Amino acid sequence: MISMTELFTYLFVTLLYAFMPGPAMLYSIAQAVSGGKKVGIMAAFGLHIGGYFHVILAVLGLSSVLLANPSLYSAIQKLGALYLVWLGFQRIYLSKKLRITSCESNLTSPKRTFIDSVIVDILNPKAAIFYLAFLPQFVNEAGSVAVWLQLLILGVVTNLLFSSADLLSVLMASHLQKKFQARSNWVDFFSRWSGSIFILLGVMALVNSSYN
Repeated sequence: MISMTELFTYLFVTLLYAFMPGPAMLYSIAQAVSGGKKVGIMAAFGLHIGGYFHVILAVLGLSSVLLANPSLYSAIQKLGALYLVWLGFQRIYLSKKLRITSCESNLTSPKRTFIDSVIVDILNPKAAIFYLAFLPQFVNEAGSVAVWLQLLILGVVTNLLFSSADLLSVLMASHLQKKFQARSNWVDFFSRWSGSIFILLGVMALVNSSYN
């Protein structure tokens, strides 16, 4: 498929991107700090599942449609940004009513977090463009393996490596959450902090979409 040198380069660059702090990692950490390890893991898993949506788009070449239609790209980006902002405000204000206790609330339930995370990732057109631009760099068109299959394999491996970085961050953040979960004032603080992070990520995406 690709030479050992190309494979090493691919793994090095992918791991570099994966462990470089970014919106996905920050989102997963915020979920883990406010909701605990299980919620954080489901957040990372949701982003992982959403990532396969973009891998499939890249394999089918559909991501190029976003590049050819700036208005569509901007619309999807704005929709995803607004969804993040909505999640943030929901986390901040509903947490006051739910008064997060030892009982798991609907606000931070693993199932709810998983669904939200899948939606957040799917509504991120930058992920689609990344796979479309990144994966072909390591495809051997003259090889015996079909190009689409090479793209699929590379996409799956890339998504797994990115998710492993998010998962590691979640496990580290959950230790912090566990230390303070018995203190209600800290629980409220972490819940509001995570909501603020979501809003910040959403606003940054909105500002970025305005300049595209």
